[in-house]
Amino acid sequence: MSLLGALFFLAAVVGLLRLPDFYTRAHAPTKAATLGLLLTALGSIGLHADRNAALVLEKVLLILFVLLTVPVSTQMLVRGAAARGVPQTSDTRGTPTAGPIEALGESDEPAPSGSSS
Repeated sequence: MSLLGALFFLAAVVGLLRLPDFYTRAHAPTKAATLGLLLTALGSIGLHADRNAALVLEKVLLILFVLLTVPVSTQMLVRGAAARGVPQTSDTRGTPTAGPIEALGESDEPAPSGSSS
């Protein structure tokens, strides 16, 4: 299983090097490396499951952390690039979401009553 994870890491590297623009280059490592890490960690769990319960818990927490953070951080990078106007190649289909990215403290809601601002 770890070998299959390594092949997904290799696919992520190839995608990162060969794809034409920032948006598609952000997509390849996100998908392939996340799956590669998942498979590698599952292989490690299978190898060490009978010897060390703390190591298994560590791998499970690693999997959860990666599955929760990598897609969110990639989405933020792509939205930031779209907001800054990073160009995309003509071969790429679709357009990135170029909607405004809200700054901290900005909202359409009125300030709560009793505030000094």
